[in-house]
Amino acid sequence: MMETFSAPIHKTGINPYADLPMRVSRAFGRRGYVPVRGSINRFTFRATLVPVGEGRHRLYINGTMRKSAGVDVGDRIRVALEIDDAPREMPVPIDLARGLRQAGAWGAFQRARPSDRKDILAYHTFLKTPEARKRHVQRVLEHLRRWGLLE
Repeated sequence: MMETFSAPIHKTGINPYADLPMRVSRAFGRRGYVPVRGSINRFTFRATLVPVGEGRHRLYINGTMRKSAGVDVGDRIRVALEIDDAPREMPVPIDLARGLRQAGAWGAFQRARPSDRKDILAYHTFLKTPEARKRHVQRVLEHLRRWGLLE
């Protein structure tokens, strides 16, 4: 179910955001973080609503979103949002998957917290040389052991 609203873009610290009206937060029927997809001025995006207390949510609007939608802090925006329960996993690079499988750690990696997997994948993708990526596989195995996911 698509929910629409209009709101000004505010800024707290360095983070631009728009507060959702209470009726929109209630319509989603969820407290805590809420994964959504939507649009601002016809620019489509995926994001996560952040709880701000008393059942209300906030949509942080990053630089890419602002630039693509042609808006900035102080502008009033038209937002359309709906729940997005589609998986948000990053693809596992072939060399990382191969290293984890060879070490018998693929299942342990899958049991790691989603945020830990995301950090591991983002860092691994950042590495350029095969040697650095191979060393990173070993560090991932150490983390999995330390987290009690791998013996």
